[in-house]
Amino acid sequence: MGIPMIMNEAEQGFVREFGMALPALPGDEALRQRRRAAFAHFETVGLPGRRDEDWHYTDYRAMVRPPVMQAFAPMALSGSLPADPLGASGPTHYRLMNGAFASLRPLPAGVTIYPLARALKERPDLIARIGEVVPDTASPLAALNTAFFADMLFIVVDAGVRLDAPLHANFYFGGDMPLRLVARAMIIVGDGAEVTLVNSVTGADGVAYQSNSLVEIVAGDDARVHYVRNNGSGRDSISVHTLGARIGARSELNIFNITTGAGLSRHEIRLTFAGADAKAGIRGVGLLGGTQHSDTTLMVDHTAPGCESRELFRHVVDDSATGVFQGKIMVKQAAQKTDGQMASNAILLSDDATMNNKPELEIFADDVVCAHGATCGALDEDLLFYLQARGLPKAEAEALMVQAFCGEAIEFVENEALREALNGIVEGWLKARAG
Repeated sequence: MGIPMIMNEAEQGFVREFGMALPALPGDEALRQRRRAAFAHFETVGLPGRRDEDWHYTDYRAMVRPPVMQAFAPMALSGSLPADPLGASGPTHYRLMNGAFASLRPLPAGVTIYPLARALKERPDLIARIGEVVPDTASPLAALNTAFFADMLFIVVDAGVRLDAPLHANFYFGGDMPLRLVARAMIIVGDGAEVTLVNSVTGADGVAYQSNSLVEIVAGDDARVHYVRNNGSGRDSISVHTLGARIGARSELNIFNITTGAGLSRHEIRLTFAGADAKAGIRGVGLLGGTQHSDTTLMVDHTAPGCESRELFRHVVDDSATGVFQGKIMVKQAAQKTDGQMASNAILLSDDATMNNKPELEIFADDVVCAHGATCGALDEDLLFYLQARGLPKAEAEALMVQAFCGEAIEFVENEALREALNGIVEGWLKARAG
């Protein structure tokens, strides 16, 4: 018999809250049973921390504060919404405001959005697919998300539909109360369809809110999916985002994440190649300062032959901030002729900055081309001297080098307006750093 887990204050708080929240959470009896099972799993494993290999560099159990009141509905704002940094890519189609979804404009033909209430009435088959890509047992935070989510979006893109403009979502956490926010979405892309999904996550500084969001993407055969996310959460917030994707044969998935916000953040990506000859590119940029702690964790599972994956992440870490990159490429025995390449590169702008890199390969096939690498260091002094010798002040020279460094990852984003917006976020961070 194992030693029973001793719960800390945060874990005890979740136990108390679940008992009170369950009767008010939406869903039929089947969903309530699912919530109970998910929470039972959480009670068994507890919050993740250093004892969990995937969380070795991010001791969430020690860092997280006890749970605060969960937001179930929009709250009145004292002012207007801040500008959406990715707004240049197109109009916003729907918004998550403090835990509740709202549609803002008509959807393109061939795209249907089912909020949770509508799906419960019209599409019980969609409800049954919750957790299809990220099961509740995948992580304690996935279990907590299932146990507590109060609203959810199902986005269904019909087979053969090719959208020429992005679908844009803005997740805004407003108000002056330190709420806990739980968000969930599932995107189902039919065979031969193509869609770009843009997700801006923003919130006010000075409010110690917490968020736990989970997105599942299921793409059929011959589909193309682009997913771009900006984590601009408030600097005092805790933000955990899990993205799970499963793609079919000959499909292509491109994921890009940029992080500038949140005091503590975790961006976890779980990708499964479910069909042969598919391709995926997973890339991102982290811009960290102050005492921020940002964790990017990838798990890429090659289960089908002839697939290609490319992972490229760039971190710029200043002050006493901490960056984490963990990436694992797993190649199953049936996944012959896999081509997987992973790289993590970091620039430290301060002697007190920290970057933890842990790339891994786990290969059970014998006909593969796989490699990984990681670098970490200061700005190139020779190049910095060269730029200053030609009249650039040191701050401008550093900014130019950082922009070029981040731009090598951003350039893979196909949509031109999105690329410009992402480069604008980098420029804004550099201007704020320069004071």
